[in-house]
Amino acid sequence: MPARAKRFTLTFCVALATASVIVSAGAGSMGALASSRSAPSGITSVALAQSDADMRKVVDWWTPDRLKHASTYSPKTAGSSTGTGGTATAAPTAPSSTAAVTPAAAKAGTTTKAPNSKTTALSGTPSPKTTSQIINSKNINLPPTVGKVFFRIGATEYWCSASSVHSKYGNVVATAGHCAYDVKNGKPVEYWVFIPSYTGDGTTPYGIYVGHTLYLNETYAVTGDFDFDYAFVTVHRGYRWDLDKDANGNVKKDAKGQPVYTTFDTGRLESQVGGQGFAWNRGFTVAAYAFGYPAGPHPNQTRPYTGRTMESCLTRATRKISTQKWELDNGVLFEGCAFTAGASGGPWVIKYSSVRRIGYLNGVNSLTWDLNGDGRYDGVSSPYFNTDTFRVYSYATRQNTG
Repeated sequence: MPARAKRFTLTFCVALATASVIVSAGAGSMGALASSRSAPSGITSVALAQSDADMRKVVDWWTPDRLKHASTYSPKTAGSSTGTGGTATAAPTAPSSTAAVTPAAAKAGTTTKAPNSKTTALSGTPSPKTTSQIINSKNINLPPTVGKVFFRIGATEYWCSASSVHSKYGNVVATAGHCAYDVKNGKPVEYWVFIPSYTGDGTTPYGIYVGHTLYLNETYAVTGDFDFDYAFVTVHRGYRWDLDKDANGNVKKDAKGQPVYTTFDTGRLESQVGGQGFAWNRGFTVAAYAFGYPAGPHPNQTRPYTGRTMESCLTRATRKISTQKWELDNGVLFEGCAFTAGASGGPWVIKYSSVRRIGYLNGVNSLTWDLNGDGRYDGVSSPYFNTDTFRVYSYATRQNTG
C-alpha cells in the first residue's frame, strides 16, 4: 500500500490516545527518530530509555501510587461511515470466554507451517511458571503474557494494553502503534513501561519492564495510517517494588510519611511470562481471542468495564473492513466484542491453548466500532498482519537489551 502524505488532524490524534498512547523515552526528549542508517527501509526505530540514567528516571517515576491512579484517555466519538453503516473510534476490548482454539504443536522458537494455512508462523514459549502460580483470575484461561503499558503525555499518566511476544532475547512487547507513538508531534510518549498480568490493586506479579527501543512501520510513523497501527518495543530486564524495612522489620517512611520502596531484579520478560508466537498473511477470516484492559465509556456513556481486570473476547470468524476516516483499507473486524478505551494494543491470538496460555499473535486492538449505531461498541478491528508487519517484528527481535 502506498504511503499517505498527509498527517491526521487534531481529532485523529486525540482519538489515538483513546486506547492509551505512545512509547516513552526516559524523562525527556529522548525519543528522536533514528536515522535511516539505523533500520532497514520501511522500518522506523525510536530510542526510548536506553541508558542506565534514563531507565532510572522511569523507574523512579512509576511509584506504586502513580500506577494506581493512571487512567485511559477517552476522546469524543469520531464517527465515520463504513460499509456496514457503523462508526469507528480509536481505542478498545471485552467479555470473557472459556472456549479455546487448539494451538499448533511446534517446538518453541522454530519456524513451522501454521495449521490449515500456507503461511509461515513462529511458535511462542509458554510461561515457565506452574499452573498454580499463574491462576490468579476467575478466568483460568487468561494469558500471563498480556498486561498494561503505562506512559505519560503532558502532565497526565495513561495506560494501554499489550503482550509479550516471543523473541531470541525474550524482551519484545507488541502493542498498537498509537499506544507507542504520537504521530501529531512526531515523538514517543514519555516514561513507557509494560506490566504483564497487572491487577487493579497495583500488584505487579511478574515485574515492570521499561521500554528500550520502539519499532514501527515507517508509514505509520509519518502519516498515522491505521493499516500500520502496530508497534513492537524491546524492554530492559524487569524489576519489582518491595517495601523497604528497617532492622526491626518496620516499614520505612519518607519525610511525608509515605512508605519507602526498594526495587529488585526479576530478569527478562519472557523468562517470567513466556511469549506469544507470531503469525502473518493468515487472510481476513480467522478464529481468534482478543485480550485487553477496557475501562472507558461507550458513546452512550455507559461504562461496563473498570480496567482493573483483563478481559477477553472470542470469535469464530473475523472479516475484512475499511474506513476512510482512519485511512484503513485492509482492516480485520472482530464483531461482537464490546471493548472500550484502555484495551487498545491488546493482542489478538489465534490457535490459543487454554492450557499452555499461548497461541499466535495475529493482530492488536486498534479501532472500536459501533456497527449498529446504538451508542455501544460492538466490534473491534486490527490492522492486517502481513509481510510488512513481520519485517518490523523480526527486526525488533534482533536487539539484545541485556
